[in-house]
Amino acid sequence: MKQILVDAHSLPTAEGHGANRRSAQIAELIAKADLQACALPKNIPSSRLEKIAIAARSVLHPHSLRLMLHRDLQVGYVPQNIALFGYRQQMYRQGLAQHCGEKLFLWETTKNLVAPYVAQDFGFKVIALPHELESFSFGVKQFPQRFTAEIAALAKAKAVFCISREEQWLLKLQKIEADFLPYYPAQPILEKLLILRSTRSAAIEQERFLIVGTAFNTPTRAGMIEQIDWLHQIRQSVDFQVDIVGYGTEQLASYCSHPDFKVHGEVSSEHLNRLLIHTKAALVHQTAAVGALTRIPELLLAGVPVIANNIACRSAFEHDGVYCYDDQAELAELMSKPLAMPKVLPRPMLAEQRFIQVLQKETSV
Repeated sequence: MKQILVDAHSLPTAEGHGANRRSAQIAELIAKADLQACALPKNIPSSRLEKIAIAARSVLHPHSLRLMLHRDLQVGYVPQNIALFGYRQQMYRQGLAQHCGEKLFLWETTKNLVAPYVAQDFGFKVIALPHELESFSFGVKQFPQRFTAEIAALAKAKAVFCISREEQWLLKLQKIEADFLPYYPAQPILEKLLILRSTRSAAIEQERFLIVGTAFNTPTRAGMIEQIDWLHQIRQSVDFQVDIVGYGTEQLASYCSHPDFKVHGEVSSEHLNRLLIHTKAALVHQTAAVGALTRIPELLLAGVPVIANNIACRSAFEHDGVYCYDDQAELAELMSKPLAMPKVLPRPMLAEQRFIQVLQKETSV
């Protein structure tokens, strides 16, 4: 079986957060292409001093100096940036040099902008799979420079597959022929979601609403706080109960003054499943974020309707069972109406096949 090198964003597993699950989806598609994914070896320094030493040796390498001065990479002259650049470049040089399989490199960790430049030096073809455009997570002042550097790096790839239509559109405006590979859970995750769906169809009580998110994530936390504030105002005229679940959500207890708002914090998978079975709908609200690109498909597959604002609905507007709102009045109206179980979200078979065909084409030579 042909081997390709993969720099996964996260450990590809059925557990964990959305990034783990997106990586699991990509790993499953690689296997369907009859290819073996080899993880990029990453030498994790045992101490900060060792990391600095690795970075210093790398920066002094002739190839490093050339790349460090590359106009598109915009490393600058901040010592911390130079050290991080040197460390990452050394990591990629070692990993690419050790790989004995096909010279095809799947690049998920697109925050590491140096990767395609080093891969090009080693004669590798690059397929980029950004989990999101990383420059979106930078502040307003840094965004223009970071976006320019990210576009230049993605342009080095042989092919780019985006997780959202909006990012595909944006990259095409930048003359990058990006394709669209929406998130769809790997088989082990899908099986669990379909069991939840079957159990939900037999459940009697489905009256409470559910908010699920990681409050440790700053944009997610900001969205949840605004969401709770809106719900408190709506609660003055509409009766409902809401469960709030997720890592760090216990920090939101001070924002929940009404007794019908129950903050659970981190819960077990079994506890979360019980809440999913008995919820009327999941509520998703974001202020300045990149959408709920993995959460919404999984909720729909589990048979849970989704009520979300227009930012959270990104790339999910057309899905059955997704109800989008722009203001409090629309949110209150959606919460008050009966919501049918969503149809099973169809697998994006054509998009998956395009990705598999690109993998096979680039390893057939």
